Amino acid sequence: MAVAALLAGYPLMLWLGWIVGTRPAPGIGSILGVAAWLFVLLAVSEIVRVRRTGAMEAWRTREEEARRRASEERLRIAQELHDVLAHNISLINVQAGVALHLMDEQPEQARTALTAIREASKDALGELRSVLEILRQSGEAPPRSPTAGLDDLLRLVAGAEAAGLDVRTDVRPLPRPLPPGVDLAAYRIVQEALTNVTRHARARSATVRIAYDEGAVVVEVVDDGVGSAGVTPSIGGGNGIPGMRERAAALGGDLSAEPAPGGGFLVRATLPVPANQANS
Repeated sequence: MAVAALLAGYPLMLWLGWIVGTRPAPGIGSILGVAAWLFVLLAVSEIVRVRRTGAMEAWRTREEEARRRASEERLRIAQELHDVLAHNISLINVQAGVALHLMDEQPEQARTALTAIREASKDALGELRSVLEILRQSGEAPPRSPTAGLDDLLRLVAGAEAAGLDVRTDVRPLPRPLPPGVDLAAYRIVQEALTNVTRHARARSATVRIAYDEGAVVVEVVDDGVGSAGVTPSIGGGNGIPGMRERAAALGGDLSAEPAPGGGFLVRATLPVPANQANS
């Protein structure tokens, strides 16, 4: 539009006076001088337009990036809350049923179940408090440190055993320290897998294997329960297995959940570790 206005105004400015007879025809100097000034005006206006457009685009990009990061953070916190609450509330539910069943006939075992409930609720409150602290932070850089990791594996196993599950562990040497995201994802995958075993598999025992192989942490949880039937509740009505897959995929890894060859159910995750971290 601006270019069209200048092109239309240029001949009018030079020749209108001569056409109506109020001034002589413009000379070559006037023609070139006016053209030069119009060119400068057009160039300046174009530079201003380009800079303004670039500034608006940069602002929109920053806003979209901020919204994307906020959305990712909300999803991450929602996943953390799901994992913390689902695991511990499942243990509490199982132990509460045991305590009610044994309260009159075997009060000492009921006491053990109630103690497990107390520990599970304490762990849940502690992890929940850690997650909520992130929400209370102000500023652009909330803390990213995980609320749990493989150093807490024994406590996790003890909680599952308190629910009546015999858990065996086989943990091979791992690069230390693990990247926080890998450490947290490995812990949460074991936690969710044991939760599914406790809730759905009707298993007596489970084995947790963690090893380092070809630049990745490999996590396996296998049980002796009902196999494929045990996975139906999580896939059909929950976020357990999809959430584990999302955690693995976010790190560039993968996760499979399927009936084990010898019976029961197997969850296997591969979580890549950066080369510089693996060599430390």
